[in-house]
Amino acid sequence: MLTTDQINYLNIGLMVVSCLGAFVFPFELFLFSYAILGPLHYFTEISWLHDRNYFTRARRARRSWLILLGVTMAVLMYGFVTSEIQGMAISPRWEIALVYLVFVTALTTTLVDSKTAKVILIGLSLIALTLFSSSAPYFILAYFLITIIHVFIFTGAFILYGALKSKSASGVLSLAVFIICAACFFLYVPEAMGHTVGDYVRNSYSSFQSLNTQLLRLFHLGTGASLSDIYESRAGLMVMRLIAFAYTYHYLNWFSKTSIIKWHEVSKRRSIFIIALWLGSLALYAYDYVAGMTALYFLSILHVLLEFPLNHQTFAGIGKEMRRWRTHEGGGSLRASS
Repeated sequence: MLTTDQINYLNIGLMVVSCLGAFVFPFELFLFSYAILGPLHYFTEISWLHDRNYFTRARRARRSWLILLGVTMAVLMYGFVTSEIQGMAISPRWEIALVYLVFVTALTTTLVDSKTAKVILIGLSLIALTLFSSSAPYFILAYFLITIIHVFIFTGAFILYGALKSKSASGVLSLAVFIICAACFFLYVPEAMGHTVGDYVRNSYSSFQSLNTQLLRLFHLGTGASLSDIYESRAGLMVMRLIAFAYTYHYLNWFSKTSIIKWHEVSKRRSIFIIALWLGSLALYAYDYVAGMTALYFLSILHVLLEFPLNHQTFAGIGKEMRRWRTHEGGGSLRASS
């Protein structure tokens, strides 16, 4: 069994490998990781979250939250079929509102015990959703929440929480390397190294192009209005390298911590079922990448939504550890002055 320090050093190595791969083949690395590592991550994490009651507290609250999540997934599927298959233009406003509500109610099932506080929090959220449902940030933030925030911000939060909790130098170093890897894509910007993005890669990645566009605008690197902005420009490569690194390391981080979170400890029957589903997804991606991405689209969103309670607990844990550290430092300074 690996020690905490060994796992941290392993993850530092995985960060560096992901970073180097993102520099050389950003689009290809993303497509590889998303198709090969992504489905196995979805299946195993959903299984792990289920065994831990999705990190929610009360059974009744968890049941209500899961019902809301189920309704949200049904509405998302309806919206997808209506817009993508039937070609009808519909507003995703209600879909986005439900995703936000799943996020907020996940907070109430994990950290809020008072019924009054729960009602107030949900009520304020409904008011906010009503007021801002027509604004651009309302749509963009929801999109980021299920994409780059999930794979980058939440992953960074897990690393920070682990470093604070273990109080190990290797944990702090892993956090520093994670930040450096992300920053280096914007500080060191080589050209495409003679590599061009072919038609197959462009077609396979097309459903994610809006993420690149929004990140280019967020970082004030361009409009992302043309395909050349995304696939050929220096700014486009900067953003794509970040995306490829974030997704690849997000998956590798999950698989590297088997001995800590023990997601592999399941029945033989479930293991066989998970492996069969994974192999089936690989076959589908090999047959047609776009078809594979479409078929597993809702599974990817489902695992993001189911992780919300854990995300809330992680940030609460970070706050708790930082308060404990400040109290300890304050106590130390008081003792030193007495």
